[in-house]
Amino acid sequence: MSKTLLLLRHAKSSWSSPAHNDFERPLNRRGERAAAVVGIMMKQEKVAPDLVLCSSARRTLQTRDIIRPYLPRNCPVEETERIYEASVEDIFSVLSELPDTVQKPLLIGHNPGLAHLTFALCSAAGGDALARVQEKFPTGALATIELDIDAWKDIAPGKGRLQQFVAPKDLV
Repeated sequence: MSKTLLLLRHAKSSWSSPAHNDFERPLNRRGERAAAVVGIMMKQEKVAPDLVLCSSARRTLQTRDIIRPYLPRNCPVEETERIYEASVEDIFSVLSELPDTVQKPLLIGHNPGLAHLTFALCSAAGGDALARVQEKFPTGALATIELDIDAWKDIAPGKGRLQQFVAPKDLV
């Protein structure tokens, strides 16, 4: 058996208000539209996570709220500060604690953590999609990684294969 990991970088955020610190930055209009486009694609392609793990930063929560109507109704959602500004090791730690009944979590987070995690997991098996990630993991992009593990405690570098990488601009 294997597991699938979905990595979604938050949509485009606004830098227009100097009153907001990084954690409180909201999405801008472009980001709101992009998140909706990604949500629609997830529904159309039946990308159905069985758990959503979301950074508690404002822009990730807003991204989650926009894609939520396109996800399975019974999909549990958890917020955690542990994903905000997380290193690869921090994200591995969060994922290794998942119950093994979870087959396809969706992690909504930030760069550079998501790009570094993708490289760590898929450095040997990613092809053209991994080359695109190496070029840039843009806001609103979704990576689908097939993991060669049966239990989340076994997640480790080199255990993944990047199946798909799609950015909002690919969908419009």
